[in-house]
Amino acid sequence: MEDNRPTLAQYFVEQVCPDNKFLEEMDKVIPWWEIENWFDKEVVKKNSKVGRPAYPTIMMFKIHLLQQWYNLSDRESEFQISDRLSFRKFLGLSIEDRVPDATTIENFRHFLESRNAHKVLSQVLDNYFCKIGLIKKEGNLIDATFLRSKGKPHSDEEKNFDIDAQFGHKGYGYSATVNMDKDSKLIRKTVVTSAEILDFQSTDDVLIGDEKKVYADRGYDPARKLLEIKHPNTEFIIMHKRKRGKKGEPTPNLNVFKQEVNNICARIRARVEHAFGIMKFVFGFQRLRYVGLERVTAKFNSLVIAYNFARLGFLLRNQGITA
Repeated sequence: MEDNRPTLAQYFVEQVCPDNKFLEEMDKVIPWWEIENWFDKEVVKKNSKVGRPAYPTIMMFKIHLLQQWYNLSDRESEFQISDRLSFRKFLGLSIEDRVPDATTIENFRHFLESRNAHKVLSQVLDNYFCKIGLIKKEGNLIDATFLRSKGKPHSDEEKNFDIDAQFGHKGYGYSATVNMDKDSKLIRKTVVTSAEILDFQSTDDVLIGDEKKVYADRGYDPARKLLEIKHPNTEFIIMHKRKRGKKGEPTPNLNVFKQEVNNICARIRARVEHAFGIMKFVFGFQRLRYVGLERVTAKFNSLVIAYNFARLGFLLRNQGITA
């Protein structure tokens, strides 16, 4: 007769493990079934050479999320999972279970990159957020943030450590543009380019097509007329930029109407800075660990997914919505 009683090690993990309210909340609110179904249908079956990993796919994806929330490298992840009971509990590992090593974690990350999983999974989750009523499509915010490159430029371009990174007005690296739902502050779409690309040049690429209103700061003013022509069903509320005066003359101030538009837009579009603040100061993301546009894009999209899940927990907790 099978003995279903928990072992002493299992009891220790369940009862003695210190509470990690954040991970416990994430384990409850994240739609794991949506993610697992997508992995089974779209990733594993289409990549017969790789096949199903030795560890459960959903557990490896949980490790990938831990890396974003706690700013962990592959090697640090292996150590922290071995050391922290709260991580083991989140992953469903007992004291006796072996932990994926750094190479396995790295291989899974490359597996996600090779399948462009972050981008497609973001779309799957966006549909889920719309389905449960968190995204109502009443307005969107667009803004860009600077991603500092891991390497530094070399005077000889052929010896550059990161050939895809370029100089922008904030430094050497990349620029990441996001399209955020105004009310829920969930990020719906992203575009990553080298830092030399100006903010407004990525606007069209980050639009989804179902936006009723789009709010943006002064950096997007040069694209105002073109966007209004290309997207006649969308209202673009972009902060006005002061035009330079003639040579030797001061820059004239905006008129009262444009100043008022700027004040209204600034209060609304400032909400997008919350997401960047969470990623950089709560998750601890300050500098890229990887080089190359493909890996940098995957890294930023991973951060966005991790941010959206943290935001999902807040919304469900404070609005009383059941996932």
